[in-house]
Formats: sequence, structure tokens, C-alpha cells
Amino acid sequence: MKILITGISGFLGSHLARHLLHLGHTVSGVIRTTPPRSPLPDGIALHTIGDDPARLHDALAVERPDLVVHLAAHYVAEHRAEDIASLMRSNVEFGAHVLDAMARCGCTAMVAAGSAWQHGAAPVNLYAATKNAFFALADYYCSAIGLRLIELAVYDSYGPDDPRPKLMNLLKHYAATADILDMTPGAQRLHLVHIDDTVHGFDLACRQVMELNGGEKRCYRLPSPEVISLRDVVAAFNAADPRHPVNVAWGAREYRHREVFAPWEDAPPLPGWHARITLADGLAHLRAADRKEG
Repeated sequence: MKILITGISGFLGSHLARHLLHLGHTVSGVIRTTPPRSPLPDGIALHTIGDDPARLHDALAVERPDLVVHLAAHYVAEHRAEDIASLMRSNVEFGAHVLDAMARCGCTAMVAAGSAWQHGAAPVNLYAATKNAFFALADYYCSAIGLRLIELAVYDSYGPDDPRPKLMNLLKHYAATADILDMTPGAQRLHLVHIDDTVHGFDLACRQVMELNGGEKRCYRLPSPEVISLRDVVAAFNAADPRHPVNVAWGAREYRHREVFAPWEDAPPLPGWHARITLADGLAHLRAADRKEG
């Protein structure tokens, strides 16, 4: 297939692009600035669009993709007043331009990354609320042009070459420095999924979305085999390399406002998909790679 990826220079986008290219798909992507944040292999057409919606339309008109994988988003866990404009521009306005460019170019299939934080009694934070706003816009295009849409609710991911200031990089930093890491009491329970499993889920969804009827929308999850507490994640991280453990002061920090203690699980997992990489194996490979780099 011909697949265009938004957010192609991010952690998930760059891994997905390599995977799809390896499978023989024609892969293209749109980026805000040049060069992209993450290195990408040869053979991927990149379109730098800046903040100009017309360039986004031009990119789709040139590529004529069979489907769009929409990953681009701006994430803020706890927003400040100055974050609101970026959240709206990246997660709502840009998404609206993607949907409209698809409609004008005759592309009627999308796989979009959602977040488990969007769902439940209410969105967990403003980031999740803006993601919900995007999917409300997508509902219009499902009705108006027969857009076929699969929303994949993703959880916490990890893996090699991750530039994000997320949990694993925090643990790796403190393991290397031997400083004490102040954390909450650690009762949060989460799904932690290796990037290769997440990429496999998006690959599978790309095939499944093409089989949907016009206007059909599905929401699936990509969960780990079991929910694990934050304390157990740290224990598994230390077990993967006992010589360089993270020293944690549990309870030194308070839980943040609207902390999530149990992940949302009310949608079915993606049909035909399951996480194949155990947390123990994933962390073992991750820490072994760090030792080689060190």
C-alpha cells in the first residue's frame, strides 16, 4: 500500500516507517521542520509543511496515499495556560487539516493513535480532551465522505532509541548516576508495551482499516498481557541489570492531580494482535543495549 504518516519523525512514527518500508509498502510522511527529529531510512518521501495547511494538501495530492496513519500530537501531562494554544493547534487544528486534505484528495482510510487517557468517566487531562476533540471531527468526515477509521488506544511504550523524557529514560539516567530518584508511593497500575509490539499493532490495523465499510469507525486497544504497578516496573528494570539498579525513594513525591491508578480497558484489543515481547525480555534487551553504548 501507499501509506502517509503524520508524526513520522517521532518515536512511534520512525519505528513504524522502518517496519512498513521493510514490508514493501510505499511510505511517505509530513514533518513540520527539516531535518526530522529522528533519523529515517532512505526511500521515504518527506514533505516539510511548517504551519501551512496548503502544503499539507499538496503533500497528499502528490503522494495519493491509500491511507493515512495519524500520529502527530503534542503531549503535556499537566498543562499551563501557555500550553493551551499548542495543544489546540497540534491536536485539533492540525488534525482537522489532515482530515480535510484527505477528503479533498480522495483518501478515505485512516489509522489514528488515541490514548487510553481519553476514555473513562472523563478525559484525564487537557491533552486527552484535545484528542477527543479530534475524533469528534473525524466523526464528521466518517459521515460526510465515508471515512474508514480505526482508533488505536495506546498505552505507555518503551524501546530502543527513545528520545522522549518518559519513565524508562528517567530510570536509565538514575541508574547511571546512582542518585536517588524521588517517586510517588508507586501504586499506579499500567500497561507497558514494547515499541515493536505497538508497531505490529499499527501494521495490522493498516490492513484491517481497508476492509471496513465506508463511514465505519472502530476503537481498539493495544494492551500488555497484564497490568503492572509502577513499583513492579522499577523492580523489573533493576532485575534486568542488578549491577546498576535505580535507587528509589518511594513516597518522596505526591501523586499528581488526577493521577491514573488503573488503566482504561473498556474497548476490545485489536483483533488478531497480542503483545509478544515480555517486559522482562524487553528490559533485558534495553539495558544490554545501554551497556554496549556505555
